[in-house]
Amino acid sequence: MNETTRSRVAALLLVLGPVAFTLGDLLRRIVVPAGNPTAVSITQVVSDHQAIWLAAGLLNLLTGFLLVPGVLALIPASGTRGARATTIGAVLMAVGSVAAAAHSIAFFSPYALYGKASAPASAITAIDNASESYPLLIAVIAIFMIGMMLGSLVLLIGLRRARRVPIWSVVAVVVFIACGSTGGIVPGLLGVAAAVVAFVPAARSLLRPEATHQQLTAQEVPLAG
Repeated sequence: MNETTRSRVAALLLVLGPVAFTLGDLLRRIVVPAGNPTAVSITQVVSDHQAIWLAAGLLNLLTGFLLVPGVLALIPASGTRGARATTIGAVLMAVGSVAAAAHSIAFFSPYALYGKASAPASAITAIDNASESYPLLIAVIAIFMIGMMLGSLVLLIGLRRARRVPIWSVVAVVVFIACGSTGGIVPGLLGVAAAVVAFVPAARSLLRPEATHQQLTAQEVPLAG
């Protein structure tokens, strides 16, 4: 595989990763009732929408496989402008995407299994309550949240400092983060759009890094005279 092919693959994965993540989250929002549903109510609606729930889980699981090579390909040579922030953000997001894959298994599987096993409401509630204090699950959620939210912001700030993405990519990633922590289908749809707006320019910078830098720099320098 030559350098051009490698860059194209990384750019494609960099776009597909956030899109898969936000689409999976959107499907979850479609299935799970609004507000603060109980584990029992989630189990009931999952039983009625098993195909959508499985698709949501698989999309979230794919996030780790897609994002890791994509974001790590953005790491620039040391000493370049924005290199430190870009590197820190890329590593955080790569780790967060792996945790996202682990979280998808821990979150999506139990509710589907409760329904298939016809588990009583008391057992579902007891297991759900116990899971909220289990150290391994808490660690996975913390790494997932920090990596995907803080990591994506730091990454885009680093890329912006290097003039590899426009300023609206940074704005879009802020929207991406805000939508991820806000309930409802509309924020879910907005999150998908924000992911595309944020990460497509980053992916383009992998394909034509010098041209992207020159174009963005030219847009920011006022014309003489």
